[in-house]
Amino acid sequence: MKSNALPAAFAAATVVIISTLSASAQAPREFNVTVAAGQATRAMRPLEMVGQTFIPDVEKRIKAAGLNIKINWKEAYAGSLLKPTFVLEGVKDGIADIGFEPTIFHPDKLPLENITFATPFVTSDVGLVGRVMNTLHRTVPEYTTMYDRFNVVRLGGASYDSYEMFTTFPVRKFEDMKGRKIATAGAALQWIRGTGATPVSSNMMEYYNSTKTGVVEGFIIFPSAVQGLKYPEAAPYLTQVGFGAQYAAALIVNKATFNKYPPELQKILRDAGEAWGAAADTEMLNAGEAGAKAVPGFPKGEVFAFPPEERAKWAQAMPNIAKEWAQRVDQGGLPGGKVLTIYMDEMRKAGARPARDWDKE
Repeated sequence: MKSNALPAAFAAATVVIISTLSASAQAPREFNVTVAAGQATRAMRPLEMVGQTFIPDVEKRIKAAGLNIKINWKEAYAGSLLKPTFVLEGVKDGIADIGFEPTIFHPDKLPLENITFATPFVTSDVGLVGRVMNTLHRTVPEYTTMYDRFNVVRLGGASYDSYEMFTTFPVRKFEDMKGRKIATAGAALQWIRGTGATPVSSNMMEYYNSTKTGVVEGFIIFPSAVQGLKYPEAAPYLTQVGFGAQYAAALIVNKATFNKYPPELQKILRDAGEAWGAAADTEMLNAGEAGAKAVPGFPKGEVFAFPPEERAKWAQAMPNIAKEWAQRVDQGGLPGGKVLTIYMDEMRKAGARPARDWDKE
């Protein structure tokens, strides 16, 4: 009896071991990924699309590739983990794995990303801006170096629809700007130089009340914000000056974390990031057009297309802010002049007709 029991027990143990090993081999490799942003998703369509488009796309690509990988996603928006201006540092330090980084907040830390704000009046095509920015990231190594300094990898970028001007008075010609107080934010303040207007530093959450109370007489912002923030109630005149679409945000991942992922997952994240950016650009272009169309629905709301000759006057009246930007960036050790030349060349090759060839003066 004993001689039969030993082989039977051995066989049973062998089955258990094999079954355990088989189950272990089939268990997916798991990664915990926290995605953070300082803004609420309702405030910015590209941010909203991180959860609606980017994350589902990553999951779909993992499944299509047959990878035995499971990602446990955690989404922390509206400053619940990182405040708006601390996303870059937060992802660098590993507080979040992936972050929605408004690049416009860091002209000092990510200077090459601000090329579009230094070159107004180039194109209102949001998708074109996105494609040219991706070209710069692929062909200019210093873009990668710039992000390397902060231990992060850029997965994709998103832009805003063309910045335009909302005012309490009609603007029909360039001379109508003289003596007026116009608000805008950050690098866009430079666009008012040479107009005879007084630039007032502000932000999109203050424009409505500042105009209503007479602190300013207008402001420069993207029309996609119209339906959410009701700007024409305070400034009913929308002048489509055509300052142009502006690159403004990037989706970034902690570099040390990214390097731990298998190459297949790294590629999926990059591909999904670029796809997210392209989809967000399309959404913003459509949202900008919808915002402009909504203006006449407000009391006294009016849309006026600035004549090309008046746009040219405005552009020529400004100092060459692109060359000024390039010189500052060059002095900081990054190729500002090179990026300016490539950017403008790529835009012209794609059919853009700048009101001013900033790089050729």
